Amino acid sequence: MANRREFFLKIVPAAGALAALPGVGFAQVAVLAEDEKLAQSLGFRLHTEQVDQTKFPKHTNTQMCAGCALYSATGAESAKCKLFNKIVPKTGWCSGYAKRG
Repeated sequence: MANRREFFLKIVPAAGALAALPGVGFAQVAVLAEDEKLAQSLGFRLHTEQVDQTKFPKHTNTQMCAGCALYSATGAESAKCKLFNKIVPKTGWCSGYAKRG
């Protein structure tokens, strides 16, 4: 029992110190790429001007991630999208766009 106790007394503080280091984290979020399956299925583009108007006729260039209810930050250059659970640019767009109200 003493060995297990010693192990936990050493590992818990070490894990805490590791998590406190800058740039090291357990919850880093990936950046969404246009070629990912889900991104392709929803017509995601890094820039709203690049959206195919024939596939998405209701799209307008004023619609972009920054104005979407699923974009987790306002005013940021990029933020986490609740739909993709990844980082997207504020200038992006997908067919899941929902105007922030």
